[in-house]
Amino acid sequence: MFSPTATSSKPYVSDANEQNFQQRVLERSATVPVIVDFWAPWCEPCKTLGPLLEQLAAEWGGAFELVKVDVEQNPRLAQAFRVQSIPLVYAFEKGQPVDGFQGAVTPAEVRQFLERLVPPPKRNPLDVAKDALAEGDNARAQQYFQLALADKPESAAEAHLGLARIALVHRDAEAAKAHLDQIKADDPLSTQVQRLRGILAFSTDAGKEEELLARLSESPNDVSLFYALGATFATQLRYEDALDAFLKVVMLDRAFREDAGRKAMLCLFDLVGTGSEVSVKYRKRLAACLF
Repeated sequence: MFSPTATSSKPYVSDANEQNFQQRVLERSATVPVIVDFWAPWCEPCKTLGPLLEQLAAEWGGAFELVKVDVEQNPRLAQAFRVQSIPLVYAFEKGQPVDGFQGAVTPAEVRQFLERLVPPPKRNPLDVAKDALAEGDNARAQQYFQLALADKPESAAEAHLGLARIALVHRDAEAAKAHLDQIKADDPLSTQVQRLRGILAFSTDAGKEEELLARLSESPNDVSLFYALGATFATQLRYEDALDAFLKVVMLDRAFREDAGRKAMLCLFDLVGTGSEVSVKYRKRLAACLF
């Protein structure tokens, strides 16, 4: 049975050093695939990749085990495996490295790497779709939202909402509206539906970026121009630029079109994901303006 080290309380995750690498990786990989993450405390990409690998180890539920090696503390292991830059990840089977990658990669690429090694866990397609959407893997998200729509009618509203978001990313307003129209007005997701409809509505206020910027240079406090610029950026999926413009609307005139600047920002938060780095940053800025 797998037993994590004292330094790791997470399931299917342990730390290895030069003394126990033989046992924890080479010998253990005769029974179950072992993923080795070569990292160091000062490595910025490692700070993103490490937690992701730990999350996926738990998600895969023991189909593979993750072993972390601090290259600063274990220079002979780093030398033995020719670690020249980190993060460096190897997959071991039967005592031998069989696959790997180096450097910063996307969450979707990490999943693809793991799926070459072991079958993905059986999960609710809606959960897979939402994870893929959060990771920016829209093609995978679309595939699983459609699967959820076909196989799990009780999840239809969430699936339609997800597909509407993807359609918006691809600037297909007609498809997005069609999916949103499938969600009943009294559905618990109706608030999110209305926010996404707000994104669709931006197209009516959008203009030509160059013209709007030229007019703003002459009238730097014109709230309507900032709102039009935000709408233009939103339809181009330039979310941070749009949020900057809408935040300027809030700062200049909170009452403009019945708080339209704040409402527009809420629409964008929902579209990019409320927990995303962009949303968190601009929520703080919005709160600073409001309170």
